Amino acid sequence: MKQYTADKHAQYTLQIATPIVTAVLIGLVWYFLAVLPHWLLWTLTAVLAAAAILLSTLLLPMWFCTVTYCVSATHITRKCGIFFIQEQVMRTQALQFSSIFQAPFADATGMNFIPLHAYGGTVILSFLSSSDAAEIQAFLQKTVYSHSQRTLEVPVAGNPADIPQEPQFDAFESAVQPPSGTGSNAEDPPERSSP
Repeated sequence: MKQYTADKHAQYTLQIATPIVTAVLIGLVWYFLAVLPHWLLWTLTAVLAAAAILLSTLLLPMWFCTVTYCVSATHITRKCGIFFIQEQVMRTQALQFSSIFQAPFADATGMNFIPLHAYGGTVILSFLSSSDAAEIQAFLQKTVYSHSQRTLEVPVAGNPADIPQEPQFDAFESAVQPPSGTGSNAEDPPERSSP
């Protein structure tokens, strides 16, 4: 089992992007909502600025400190949260497929994501460094996907008649035909006599 954490470059990128996005939102509020009273515009500006300061100085660092991913041959675990820690566990046997999403300049920003799709849901390993994302993907390729390929391989030597075949039938005909013991030829059940 190996443990991974979120890349600090992603935290710094988000902390830098938060005031920029907030400034753009404040500009849009003043431009499109200019018909509102000035006291309301100043209140919206103060709320947005306070939210940006709180997010970039307190919430993002707290969240990035709690993010951990544990990858083993049997389970993949994701833990994160600020006040309440959420833990998601996925069995590697249930894994259907995964991919790596990388933002531009992913090496410098830490914006690498691995969505793991399985029966019944998806677990996203977010804000990984490029090397960690490549390592996790290589591990999954080696353990999970190669195991599923080994189970699907057809034996090279041997009689082809020994390979189990799927039954051949017409689905429409089997759905239309009534099951045996029913229909017009079947005997009607005896009626109950009342005492």
